[in-house]
Amino acid sequence: MRTLEIMGTEEPRSSVPIISHWYLLQVKTQQHARAEENLENQGFEFYSPVHKVKKIQRGHLLVKTEPLFPGYVFVQLDEFSSWRSLQATRGVTRIVSFNGSPQKVAPELIQALQQRFSNSLEPEALYKTGDKVVVVDGCFKHIEAIVKAVTSDERIIVLLTILNTQQAVAIPATQLAKAG
Repeated sequence: MRTLEIMGTEEPRSSVPIISHWYLLQVKTQQHARAEENLENQGFEFYSPVHKVKKIQRGHLLVKTEPLFPGYVFVQLDEFSSWRSLQATRGVTRIVSFNGSPQKVAPELIQALQQRFSNSLEPEALYKTGDKVVVVDGCFKHIEAIVKAVTSDERIIVLLTILNTQQAVAIPATQLAKAG
């Protein structure tokens, strides 16, 4: 917690605690990094939890770091913070408000998010047991299946119905897509 030093002519120095709260900002589409850069340049303390996800792009399995809440950033403000400059920050759309009043975010939520996403976690699995998928490449193309298991080498064991019997087949993750 920061303190504000108050100097008086008749009284000795005293310190008054500055109480700050977390708020939620909505940022413009595809401008998450721009908003964070401009918030940092203005000296605002902000937090945007990220997580690793596995994605398939152009037939390759990639691990990407993405915002946990795309389009939103938490910012810490006190009574001396400039709300006007915050609203004029490039990349920021608005402060999330209810009935015209900015809504505080519970500090416990921010602490829990920081604990959960502070260290480098394993990326989230592309497919989980029980997911319905469709084969998009190979000899089983266009056949729907159910994920049975995921191996350590990123092969997915799926249950295919072939000639009215279920067969377990290992297929690379790049040859599957979620059925939907």
